[in-house]
Amino acid sequence: MPNIPTFDKFISLNLGNPDKSPHDIRQYWTPERKKAAVPAHRYGTAADQRTPPDAGNAAPATDPKQADLSKMPFITGGKLFFTLDGVDYVGSGNIFMRSNLLLTAAHCVQDDITGHLAENFVFERCYTGELSTEDFTFKTVALKENWYTEKDNKWDYAIAILDRNSTVEKPLKYTTESILGKSVTAMGYPIDYFDGAQMMFINGTVTQRLDNWTIIGGKLSNGASGGAWVADDHETAVGLNSFGTKTAKGGVYMGSPKFDDDFDKLYQYVLTLI
Repeated sequence: MPNIPTFDKFISLNLGNPDKSPHDIRQYWTPERKKAAVPAHRYGTAADQRTPPDAGNAAPATDPKQADLSKMPFITGGKLFFTLDGVDYVGSGNIFMRSNLLLTAAHCVQDDITGHLAENFVFERCYTGELSTEDFTFKTVALKENWYTEKDNKWDYAIAILDRNSTVEKPLKYTTESILGKSVTAMGYPIDYFDGAQMMFINGTVTQRLDNWTIIGGKLSNGASGGAWVADDHETAVGLNSFGTKTAKGGVYMGSPKFDDDFDKLYQYVLTLI
């Protein structure tokens, strides 16, 4: 594992590299590489797999709908490209709190089993196939050290500092209040629809499983990892796509880490890096 600075159980990866400029990283992502990139995915923890919630629930997955990228909250979202252990991947993310910050999943930044860190990050906002409204590389990305040490979905979030400011007028804000029983919109770029070239979303009601929020019947397939869950006000992030699991009767659910005081501490830490 590379030598990276630690601070109060956070890790931050400074991606400033004179041998690989933002221009070099953008040049790396040719249309062919983007098309061949593997969708990032993660399944529930071992505990989730052993005792699925609502074991008798056989409700099928709800098919997502295509997002209108001219409207909130979808205008803040986009597709994330990155390389991990020599393999090119795609995930999702959203402009968050400030015009130069991005919210995504920790498993799009660090492999929780090996501790290896990703590179070649490029975020394309409002991605539609080979086109996007604007693109960014990462200057720095931070996540909880617990993600690697504990290997638990409850820590599956990361915040990146982008190489420049986005033109989004209203980045997503966030809350640490409970969202149990609340309606949310989950978004991202699942590979099962339009080959991952279009942002999709589902609406669902939040339940709880272990230390995570869940949506029973919700499914945004591989590639949607890191896409935000947003409250009914269309501007407040309350979670993100972390994992998906099947119930014992063939139903499905998707999960998000909770945005709590630990998440807030990560955000406050990121502010010290700007």
